[in-house]
Parts: sequence; C-alpha cells; structure tokens
Amino acid sequence: MKTKRNIILLATFVSALFTLSCSLRELEDDPAALTIVSVGIDWSESGIDVRDMHRASIWLFPHNGAPALEYRLENDLSGRDIIVPPGVYSVLVFNETVDENDWSGVAFTGTERYETFAAVSPPLLSQGFYKRSTELPLVDEPEALAVWSFDKLEVKPAGEIANEHYPQYKSTGGRIDLSDVKPTPRFERVSLTAYVTNLASSMQATGTIDGMASGVYLATGELMNEPAAHAFILNGRVYEDNGKSGTTTRTFNVFGRQPGASNRLVAIDFLLVDGTFHPRQEFDVKNQSESKTIDNVLTHIINLGYAQPYITLPDLDVEKGVAVDRWDEVIIPLK
Repeated sequence: MKTKRNIILLATFVSALFTLSCSLRELEDDPAALTIVSVGIDWSESGIDVRDMHRASIWLFPHNGAPALEYRLENDLSGRDIIVPPGVYSVLVFNETVDENDWSGVAFTGTERYETFAAVSPPLLSQGFYKRSTELPLVDEPEALAVWSFDKLEVKPAGEIANEHYPQYKSTGGRIDLSDVKPTPRFERVSLTAYVTNLASSMQATGTIDGMASGVYLATGELMNEPAAHAFILNGRVYEDNGKSGTTTRTFNVFGRQPGASNRLVAIDFLLVDGTFHPRQEFDVKNQSESKTIDNVLTHIINLGYAQPYITLPDLDVEKGVAVDRWDEVIIPLK
C-alpha cells in the first residue's frame, strides 16, 4: 500500500510540473508578452542635419499612469524595433536624449507626463556683457530640437493597433509598424542684420532681444507663457568699398516669439576701438520683422539701420585703437 501511495504522489507531482511547464512555455510564446513596434523615423522635415545629431529618443507614456518607457537610438537614427507591453500610450520622438551632456542650451522639465514634457532654456546670471535683470530672465540659445508626437497608440494583446485616423500604423505578423514618424522643429530662428555707418570703429557688437519664449511643450509645440531675453554677438561683417561702413549679422535659435508680448525690443551695444562704449541702440521690431520658413524652420528676419533710426558710429582711427583685455568682465545691465 505504501509503495502504491508513493507512486500516486510521484505521478501527481510530475503531472503538476508538466502543467506548470506548459503554462510557462505558453506565456513565453504569447505574442502579447513580446509586442514588437517597428519605428521608422524620417528627419527630412526636422530642420536639422542628421549628421549633426548624436542620438535620438522614443518615449512612451502609458495612459494608465504607469511610468514612461524610454528607448534610445545610438547608431542608426532612422529607427529601431522596440518591445512594448500591451496598453495604450502617448508617444514622443525627438533628437538626442534628456541627458545633460547632450545639450548646453536646453533642459527638460515635466518629463513624467506627456502633456507636461517641455524643453526650456536654462536661466543665466550673465552672458558676455549682459547680466540678468530683475524684470526679465536671461537665457541661453537653445540647440535645434525636433519632435514627433502621437496622442494614442494602442498596442493590443495580438499586436494590433486601432486608430482609424492614422491608417499608416498597422499590424503585420504581430509587429506594429510606425513607419511615418516625421519630427518637425520645436525651435525657430532669428536672423538679424544691422547696417552700421563707420562699422570699422567698433571692436565688438553685442545685443539682446526680448519678447521670446523661455520654453516649449514637446507634444503640442505650445510656447511657455514666460518671456525671456537672449543675448548674442553680431559675429559676421561685410564692409563696403570704403572699408568703414557695412553690415554685421547673427543668426541664432529661439523657441519662438512669446505670445501676447507688447513689444519686441532689440538692443545693440558697440565696444569701440578706443575702449569706450557707444550709446546703446534700441529698436522695437515687433512690426519690423519678416517671418518666412527656411529649410523647414520658421525664421524671423530683422534688418536694422537701413532706415531711421540709423546706426552711426564715430569715425575713429582704427590703427590707433587701444588694445583691450578681459572685456568679458564688463557687465551691462538689461533694461
């Protein structure tokens, strides 16, 4: 009897083990546990040369409130396959990552939620000749940022996707095909040119522009409702035949023009070759700039000094100009 009972117990154990093994194998083979999403990215509308990119990011935000999933592209920036648990997600795709080492003029906030994920310009205490005022934040120039967003990606247990409005996202053999991901710019450009009489009398020209936004929400492209000022150096010069007068230029990135700004003030300070500063030149350019899309990026073109008010510097003897060292220590308050 004892031997027969042992045989029955052994058979029961083997049967239970076999059943458990089959259950585990079925779980491993279940497509719902390993749903593959194939992401294909086209950067042609991003306003960024892919050769200038180092990495890219794919973020999925579960609609059930679970933590976001982050996937990174390190070598091939045209896309990759990612493994995603079944669920409903909002999606962000953008160049680089949220790592501080990937950016010098951009930081990210609100990354825990799709709706609050934003890129901002870190505040600066000073930039060249300028220091932050009590009225207006001074921010760094942001690098180029391009984003693709999608509000509702449904990953079903069978690897299916349901969204009648976006037929390009389809399921093939248990794989979800996201093949039409086209990031677009979340930044704009300012292209500023100033015509200056006796430009050669200037050792350096620096400026600020206010009325710009301090950040942008990645999902919508909506600008943050906080104005900021950008400081810049006019670092390109073209002289007329007289070798004295000409133009000085600078093109730089901004997140965009802050909505509802009452003015848009450009200030230019000239450091002269004799070591003195020319009185500050100020221009309200709210209605004096032309905006057009260049290389898929909205560009605000500002031309100063061609009509009143003109920019005229004193006619100084350039060869007798004094040598000036450590001008980065000079601080001019923002007004």
